[in-house]
Amino acid sequence: MDIVTSQPTCNAAFRKWADIMTSHSHIVEGGWIIEGKGVFFTNYGHGEASKVEDQIMLGVDPDTKNSTVKIVLPKADRKDKGPDTVLATDNTGRQFLLRSGSLKKNPVSRFIKGDFAMLTGLTHVPLMVDGLQASDHWYVVADLSATPAEIVRQTADFSNACSRARASAGGGQERQYQPDPDNSRPTFGMDEKGRITKREMSGGTIEVRELQGFVHKALKKIVGEELRKPKGNGYCVDGMIEPANLLLEIKTGTSAHCIYEAVGQLLLYPGLIGIQGRPEKVLLIPDQRPLKPVMAAALDAAGISVFTYNIDDSSKKPRVTFPEALIERCKRTSG
Repeated sequence: MDIVTSQPTCNAAFRKWADIMTSHSHIVEGGWIIEGKGVFFTNYGHGEASKVEDQIMLGVDPDTKNSTVKIVLPKADRKDKGPDTVLATDNTGRQFLLRSGSLKKNPVSRFIKGDFAMLTGLTHVPLMVDGLQASDHWYVVADLSATPAEIVRQTADFSNACSRARASAGGGQERQYQPDPDNSRPTFGMDEKGRITKREMSGGTIEVRELQGFVHKALKKIVGEELRKPKGNGYCVDGMIEPANLLLEIKTGTSAHCIYEAVGQLLLYPGLIGIQGRPEKVLLIPDQRPLKPVMAAALDAAGISVFTYNIDDSSKKPRVTFPEALIERCKRTSG
């Protein structure tokens, strides 16, 4: 591949990529979530809250605000000696956003460079600069000639690969564990229906919203009777959409124990209940609290797609909405 040394071309390519990333991801407070992958990214405070100016921080930890990897606007005049992002073209003229194979030290990991390929599992591409091959190794973030969905997927895969690399490398100074605030909020999710109940507690009565049932009911209004709940041997799944070949597990929190439970259910239910074939495993989580980058990467490696839903609980009865990406996937017939 040949490096691009025209700044206007770099500007246009980066703007195309950034606009695709934001318009094809789910906007939440503080940034965006890539549906299906669970990757949370932000503009790291550069520009307005809902826009990207010249950088995207991929794989942002919602607790520490540290990112996994940063993709910035290429500086054409500095070629491969500037920021860690460049634009390159192949022999057919296709444009590729490339990132150098290095990750700065952060609370999760040490500085990573020489073993970047081994830790990420990625393969570098030869980059030509002024007729000579660049001394550093460069890796594809996204093929900008691909479809928007593919560009977002490739970028998420690159972020997840970097997250796995950091987890494997270690050597950071991660902050001490802080209890997840979600753990203190009782949800007591029900499968069949949502309801609001009163529970007597020491000192008074509290209202408990059993949110899982509200999520299931809202999704069924969209999907219809194709959203079923297979049962067998004393077990019952949250949802199965046979035409789309989707097995769904709904969680009302994103703390570690919620995710561990969901993974176990998604992996074991097909055998426990006798679901035929190999359904795609989908985890539905609330969008108010994004996953930690290492958890998103681990779920991706396990073959579990992550989608979100939003709950507006400002009124007596919670209102549940879903991103278009989930609705489209639920209605798409599996070939």
